[in-house]
Amino acid sequence: MALPDDRQAGFLTVLSTVVDALASSSPPYCIIGALALGVWGQPRATQDVDLLVLAESTSPDSFVGPLTRKGFYPDEQWLAQNPMAKDRVLRLMLGSCPDFPVDLIFPTDGLDQSALTRRQPKQIHGMELWVCSPEDLILLKLKVGRPHDFDDVMSVVKNPRLRLDREYLRHWAERLGLQGELHYVLQTAGSEQGK
Repeated sequence: MALPDDRQAGFLTVLSTVVDALASSSPPYCIIGALALGVWGQPRATQDVDLLVLAESTSPDSFVGPLTRKGFYPDEQWLAQNPMAKDRVLRLMLGSCPDFPVDLIFPTDGLDQSALTRRQPKQIHGMELWVCSPEDLILLKLKVGRPHDFDDVMSVVKNPRLRLDREYLRHWAERLGLQGELHYVLQTAGSEQGK
């Protein structure tokens, strides 16, 4: 995800501020979405660089407090435009870098909880962050199911450095009703790697 220098600086400011705020936070979090994709698959550009944080607490105060003390505030306009997301996502903005929202995504099912327990520390832009596992990223993206999510999943599945836990993938795909989607990406990735 190559950004011009001034935009890169803004993104890194938001990222480092989040890391600093969450370092003292007790509930676990893990990075999901495009930032995690850069760890496990082929990075891709996004229209807006969202830093998605999967927070364990359904009471956002334990997460929002440390972030607001660092200058983040809720994006009321986004919330008004996305009323169905209000119980699942809280979008925050950093006053000094409003172009880079931070989405706090609260768990809604067992997979989300499992992703939190399986998170891994990774270095991203020189900072240690908790990142979801590659298997959880695959499942989370299949769950959302947008066209670019399938491309993202393919890039993770085809990563030759990864040894994916296929039993874990199958277990959760069955629980979530995603067997067809998982079969499709595994079969397609296998046939493309054999070319």
